[in-house]
Amino acid sequence: MINYTIIIPHKNAFKYLQRCLDSIPEREDIQIIVVDDNSDNIIVDDFPGINKKNIEIYFTRENKGAGYARNVGLSYAKGKWLLFADADDFFNLGFLNVLDNYIDSDNDIIYFSANSINIDTGKKSHRNKKLVDTLSEYLNETKKNKDILIYRNWEPWSKMFNLNFIQRNNIKFEEVRVGNDALFVINAGMLAKKINVDISEIYCVTYNKRSLTFIVDEDLFDARFLSKIKINNFLSKLNKEQYKLSLGSDIVASSRYGLKKTINFIKIARKNNNKIFYASVKAIIDKLF
Repeated sequence: MINYTIIIPHKNAFKYLQRCLDSIPEREDIQIIVVDDNSDNIIVDDFPGINKKNIEIYFTRENKGAGYARNVGLSYAKGKWLLFADADDFFNLGFLNVLDNYIDSDNDIIYFSANSINIDTGKKSHRNKKLVDTLSEYLNETKKNKDILIYRNWEPWSKMFNLNFIQRNNIKFEEVRVGNDALFVINAGMLAKKINVDISEIYCVTYNKRSLTFIVDEDLFDARFLSKIKINNFLSKLNKEQYKLSLGSDIVASSRYGLKKTINFIKIARKNNNKIFYASVKAIIDKLF
């Protein structure tokens, strides 16, 4: 019986993918699915994990991004529980001991914590801060507010989803280049009837300045902004205005591409009912000080 399916989208991060795979012990009840998103210069015989019996590797040529790759992985998933990892991250030592406590749980989602390091230096990073703060706020409330988990904690990593729950509700990732994971996690959280929170740090999320999250390519920058607009519109429809993303830093950063870009971003934000004046002022102050 397969207890855990771990899905890892990958593109051109062979060294880090190997580290990620090495962080997962070989057990018969674990299915690891790697979906390669049209990486460059692939040598199949040398691909990380190619000869491991519990690792399935699927090579795609569509070049549609991590959301598409994760959906491919979902189509092959067999485990009772579903986890996601990014290829340049890894699982922490002993994480399976934590997961095994929940094998027979009837939860739809279990939220875990994570630590973070700089991928180049190995020093502590702060990419986990939002997650840690969110879990802490939720656990410290006398009356637990599930909305905090759903609308502030959108990354698919450091969570364990009941696969039957995901399949029954047909929850899929958006197949877009940037921001493909937010609506998957939000929709799953909204539909979940039973959840649990465990502050064990099962996962290490890395700060990697070369990842899509931090690349300052103009097309990616635009796509990231429009993804935030889409998420904010979705939250508005749900009457969850208090969880909308601030666009101030995006407005300020758009100036690097010229005044025309900034004016266009302001128009788009205002057209979609996003308040940007105070957020932009705050972003400027934060940048200066």
